[in-house]
Amino acid sequence: MPRRCRSVLQTPRSFSRPVLGFAVLALLLVFRPAVQAQETDEIGTMTEQEAIEFFESKVKPILEDKCIRCHNPTELAGSLSLTSRAAILEGGDSGPAVDLESLDDSVLLGAINYDDYEMPPTGKMSDESIATIRQWIHLGMPWSADHEEIEVAEAHAVPQVNDETRAWWSFQPVQRPEAPQVQHQDWVHNEVDQFVMARLEAKGLQPNPDAAPADLVRRLYYDLLGLPPTKEQVEAFVADPSPEAYAQLVDELLASPHYGEKWGRFWLDLVRYAETNSFERDGDKPFVWKYRDYVIQSFNDDKPYDQFLIEQLAGDEIAEPTIESVTATGYYRLGQWDDEPADPLLAKFDDLDDILRTTTEVTMGLTVGCARCHDHKIDPIPQKDYYRMLSVFDNIKRYGARSADSVEEASVVSFYFPVEEERLEDHQKKLKAVEDDIQKIVDKIKPDFEDVEHEEWVYPENHVRLVSKREGSVLTKGEVERYKRLFQRRKRLEQNPPSNDIRVLAVKEKGAEAADTFVRVRGNAHVTGDQVHPGFPSVLSPPEPEIEVPASGESTGRRLALAKWLTSDDHPLTARVMANRVWQGHFGRGIVRSASDFGFQGLPPTHPELLDWLASELVDGQWKLKSLHRTILMSHAYQTSSAMNQVAYDQDPMNDLMWRFDMRRLTAEEIRDSILAAAGSLNLNKMFGPSIFPVMPKEVLAGQSQPGSGWGDSPLEERDRRSIYIKIKRSLILPILQNFDAPESDFSCAVRFNTTQPTQALGMLNSEFVNIEAGRMAKEILETTDVSDVKGQVRAVIHRVTQRNASEEELERGAAFIQNLRGTEGMDPHHALTKFCLIGLNLNEFIYLR
Repeated sequence: MPRRCRSVLQTPRSFSRPVLGFAVLALLLVFRPAVQAQETDEIGTMTEQEAIEFFESKVKPILEDKCIRCHNPTELAGSLSLTSRAAILEGGDSGPAVDLESLDDSVLLGAINYDDYEMPPTGKMSDESIATIRQWIHLGMPWSADHEEIEVAEAHAVPQVNDETRAWWSFQPVQRPEAPQVQHQDWVHNEVDQFVMARLEAKGLQPNPDAAPADLVRRLYYDLLGLPPTKEQVEAFVADPSPEAYAQLVDELLASPHYGEKWGRFWLDLVRYAETNSFERDGDKPFVWKYRDYVIQSFNDDKPYDQFLIEQLAGDEIAEPTIESVTATGYYRLGQWDDEPADPLLAKFDDLDDILRTTTEVTMGLTVGCARCHDHKIDPIPQKDYYRMLSVFDNIKRYGARSADSVEEASVVSFYFPVEEERLEDHQKKLKAVEDDIQKIVDKIKPDFEDVEHEEWVYPENHVRLVSKREGSVLTKGEVERYKRLFQRRKRLEQNPPSNDIRVLAVKEKGAEAADTFVRVRGNAHVTGDQVHPGFPSVLSPPEPEIEVPASGESTGRRLALAKWLTSDDHPLTARVMANRVWQGHFGRGIVRSASDFGFQGLPPTHPELLDWLASELVDGQWKLKSLHRTILMSHAYQTSSAMNQVAYDQDPMNDLMWRFDMRRLTAEEIRDSILAAAGSLNLNKMFGPSIFPVMPKEVLAGQSQPGSGWGDSPLEERDRRSIYIKIKRSLILPILQNFDAPESDFSCAVRFNTTQPTQALGMLNSEFVNIEAGRMAKEILETTDVSDVKGQVRAVIHRVTQRNASEEELERGAAFIQNLRGTEGMDPHHALTKFCLIGLNLNEFIYLR
């Protein structure tokens, strides 16, 4: 199943006809048994037998390929079947597909030419196929007596909800299995190893030996913190790699505040976190960074996963909502927002679909969204189940209408607390001083405005662009840079007032009574079908939702009913899916590799009993994730080497049996943070707060429709913060993050791509960011080593990028390289060492874990 089924959402160009069926396209042909000669130069003539052969060889394959999978007696899309001539003559919702009196005006021909309707919706047929259908119509639609009804291939049958489909492995209740007995009990550290070793022994394989202590400690730091250890931390563990020392280190790292920054980023991938709305303006989402901070803090607090989900799905509907729980519902506001849709009703259902898809894929590992237009083609999820779940969210207010005021009304919640008067006065003084300075610059440029620019100035996102346009004419470069700094300072002051008004981005509903929800025929927002009521996928045999209107009377309580069902201890999917994600975070892939698809097309678990055991551990441990981390990390399987074993590789090249630890490349954020750490620049002291703006290359800004729009200029100490705090602007991604496969934020990302492409190497060698940090590293090293101690400088670089001691060969080669640059190239010591630091940052060992 593709990532997203392409829905038939195009609104017909004319509403005078009912919705046409899916393959009404190919042949809504109305055939006649005898050939009706249409003797034109274009069509030509055929004998009856030739026409029948033409149907068999040319037309029937098009019907089978393009049409009848959705237009057959079992699945009557548009109330139309195309499997027999009689059914085609009867037609569907759109009536006869071919006008026998005026063949060229037939609905069919308009549909396949994409004139009135667009059929098939998966893409326009080739010109050759269209010509074939047209010729066939003009021949009178001959039909072979041997194929009065075309058979529907079994592969296209839609799965039904029945005892057979309910028996699918992931739909079964989680039951804690007994850990299997193994021969190599001496290798076992905990139950995880028993499940792994049992599979290895069954195949006659042995696991890899233990990872070297230096490799293991580096692996552990990155997996839990997303940061490199210091050389001293590596040396301390290498000196005492005992099980006791390892267990203590695991606990220390789990207690680190940087754990939440690492694992919070993992969750933000899943919920498609971004801070702007996409589309043409890609405007900012107010206060959205508070949701990011909520996620980080929740991981650090080891908030139970069931509570974590309930707060995000229904934090405003729980018995006693708090600022924290309401902030969590910012989850609903993370998606794209079209603030000027051509079809408002369609835009509403697109928004709800995005919420439904994200929620079901992230929490249950089910692609429920594929049932928006028809019954799911792969999984037993009827279209009615999709709309029953959609009704849970149907009462949510849309993010906004267009203006900032509309967003404020629909998506911003305020909490009031008393605050000291003097703090308010101090803040107002600061804000007024900034506004006064800004106004001086604005007064200089306003007389230079063209008429249209006065209209553009109404929108704050245009201010920096209009000011920058005057550089070199009305304003100096210094004045423009000063304006940019003042603009950002004012924004920070406005967003963080020391007032009694704490505002957060959150969900709101239209009231306690929801409007009726209906199936949308073929996913068309404008065509209603049967009415539905809130419910959950029937294949899971769920209970009826227990819906209670919250005491506030401001929402329906439907979302809380969904959240409670998802987090019930006996739900078959929620714990399995999250346990699998935690395993994925440590091993690079899940026990189920298709981490957000536990359905029929998803990959089966390599160790199903282990997965159920881990899911049981999660639930029995009060849904605490840190305990699950610890169990996995303490296993012997996690501590094995990534070295090659040819015998095992020949039998299991994908390492499904986990005979070794898969080497992995650092994530995009880990690479950037590690560069800053190696340079001694990384600011770990400041956490949380509004997002930061590292320097964006001018070449990238120039690619915007309004260059520089929506990107600020943070002070140096802010730019050096961890990558999780970087502003995520959908239309403008920092190159180093984009090059190393940071996810697109339009959809949930369950597994990041891991590509190898030229821009990665080119960026690491030539980008301004990496070269600046190489220079900062060189400066720090020269401040602590003698300028003549070239080997000492090489040793320091290797320490910083690999956290190990350099070999004698590395010292010799590095020193020779630096001395050559100093002598032959005439570089000064700092410049020469900078070039060697750049080499260090480009070592494979720097960005790979083994």
